[in-house]
Amino acid sequence: MKKVFRYIIKTLLLIIFAFILLLASGFLAVRWGLTNVAGEEDDNSFAYNLIAEKEPVEQWLSPGLPQSLSVYGENEYLNWCRLGVATSITPYDAKDILKAYTYTKSPELLERMLLAMSLRQGQDSIFNQLLDDCENKPGIWNEESLGLALTDVSGKSVYTWQNGEPWQIIKEAIIKDEALIKEVSQITGVQPRLLVSVAIVEQLRLYYTQREFYEQFFKPLKILANANKMAWGIMSIKEKMAIETEEHLHDKKSEFYLGSEYENLLNYKDDDSIAKERYHRLTDEKNHYYSYLYGALIIKQLQEQWLKHGYDLKYRPEIIATLFNIGFNNSEPKANPVVGGSTLDIEGEKYFFGSLAFEFYYSGELSDVFPFE
Repeated sequence: MKKVFRYIIKTLLLIIFAFILLLASGFLAVRWGLTNVAGEEDDNSFAYNLIAEKEPVEQWLSPGLPQSLSVYGENEYLNWCRLGVATSITPYDAKDILKAYTYTKSPELLERMLLAMSLRQGQDSIFNQLLDDCENKPGIWNEESLGLALTDVSGKSVYTWQNGEPWQIIKEAIIKDEALIKEVSQITGVQPRLLVSVAIVEQLRLYYTQREFYEQFFKPLKILANANKMAWGIMSIKEKMAIETEEHLHDKKSEFYLGSEYENLLNYKDDDSIAKERYHRLTDEKNHYYSYLYGALIIKQLQEQWLKHGYDLKYRPEIIATLFNIGFNNSEPKANPVVGGSTLDIEGEKYFFGSLAFEFYYSGELSDVFPFE
C-alpha cells in the first residue's frame, strides 16, 4: 500500500514538474523571440507606392468641398461606375466603401479602397476587368441607385479575415477599448484607425500562425489572455522594442526623437523596478492603456523618422505596419519602401503584415467607431 502511495505521489510530482517546464518554455520562447515569423516582401509593393505618389493625400479631408461642378470631383460618374462594380461583385464590402466615399467626398480615399479590393481579388479577376470597362462607359450608377442596391446586404467579404470567428472576437474587443484608443490618440497624435490597423493584424497573426502554441503556452500563461480580453497581445510589444521606444523619447540626437512634450510619457517612478514595471505595463489584462500607448509611440516615432527624410507616412498603414513588424533597426526611409513583413495564411489565402493593415484601414470596416480622419 505504501509503495502504491509513493508511486502516486511521484507521478503527481512529475506531472506538476512537466507542467511548470511547459509554461516556462513558453515564457522563454516569447521573451527570446523564438515565436517570431520570418518576413517577406509583398509583390504588390509597386502598386502601393504608385498610388501613394499619384494622389495628394494631405488634402483628403481638408475643410471645404472640391472646387468643381460636383462635390465628388470631375470623375464623379466614373467613380459611381466603379462603386457599381464593387456592388455587383461584393456588396458586403461595397456598402462600407460607399459610406466612406459619401462621408468624405474623397476620390483619393475611394482609389485606395478599390485598390485593396483589386489586389485581393487578383489582377486578372472579373472585378478588375469591369473596373477597366468603366473608363469607356461609366454606366448608369449614381449615389441614389447605389444606396438602394446596398440597403440590406449580407453574405461574405472578399477579405477572408473578416469571415471567420477570430475577427468577430477581435472586433468586439477592439470596440470595447474605443475610449482607451482615442485617449492614446489624443496624447500621441496618432490616428485611432492607424493604431487599430496594427493591433488587429497582430491579433490575427497570433491566432492564425500560432494557434496550437497559443492554446498550449500563451493561454495558460495569460500573456495574451483570452482573445476577447486582448491583453499583452493587443500590440505584441516585445521587451527590446519597448526599451528602444522609451530611449527614443529622451535621445535628442535620435531620428526617432519626438520632442520635449513627449519625453515624460513613459517615465518610471522607481528606477530599481523598471524591468518589473515594464513587464506589468505590457501584460496587464485589466488595463490596456500602456499596450496602446507603446504601440502608438512606436508608430509616431517611425513617422517622425521618415518625415525628417521628407516622406509622410500618415496615410500609409501598409508601410507603418511593415516597419512595426520588422523593428526600428530595419527602418530605412526611402522613396519606394517595401511592403511585407510576417506572413500568415487565413482560410487558404496568403497575407502579409503590411498589406493586411492596408486592407483593414481601407476596407471601411469599423469606420463608424474609428472613422477616416
